Amino acid sequence: MVVVKIGGSLQSTKYIRYWIKAVKLNRNTSFLLVFGGGKYADEIRRQQKIKLYSDYEAHKNAVNAMKSFTKDYSNELKDFLYIKSVDSIKKNYKKRKLLTWLPSVNEVGKLNIPLDWNATSDSIALAIAKKTNSPLIIVKSLKFNSKKYMNSFFLKDQILDKYFSDNYKLHDQKISITSRDKFYKLKKICKDFSRNINC
Repeated sequence: MVVVKIGGSLQSTKYIRYWIKAVKLNRNTSFLLVFGGGKYADEIRRQQKIKLYSDYEAHKNAVNAMKSFTKDYSNELKDFLYIKSVDSIKKNYKKRKLLTWLPSVNEVGKLNIPLDWNATSDSIALAIAKKTNSPLIIVKSLKFNSKKYMNSFFLKDQILDKYFSDNYKLHDQKISITSRDKFYKLKKICKDFSRNINC
């Protein structure tokens, strides 16, 4: 299985549909899609500054933002099975090749990551990839030079959250960061992954 994290910055763009279509066309690989918080999470950050609620409250709201973002694409995700727990992923990814993470505060709390802004949806996807022993693709709106796998280039400008940047080296999984317009390279990335794991 390959975990594909769709960045919140892709919200309301055509690229989300392109990535979903690319995932559907790669029949030989099981996928789990994880969506970011998008504009919903941006609004939570803004409201926190006004209302001064705790980072933990913001974290809970941000998890629900990920859920809202995911549900926005329910029409495109009709062929996908919604997964609410890591245990369900392990039980279903071989039976059902197309999965989508539908997060909850309780399940994210089991992933052993900080429950604040230090760990956003990037770190949630990383933790899921680790627990399921799966490679991870992170799709961002920024344009990158051609780089196959994770390296320090991606850590310079807060492209990824702090927890991810501090801890990704502790993970054995392959991690690929790609631009939103590189959906056509999904098959090649999975082929590179499959040399190391069974996709």
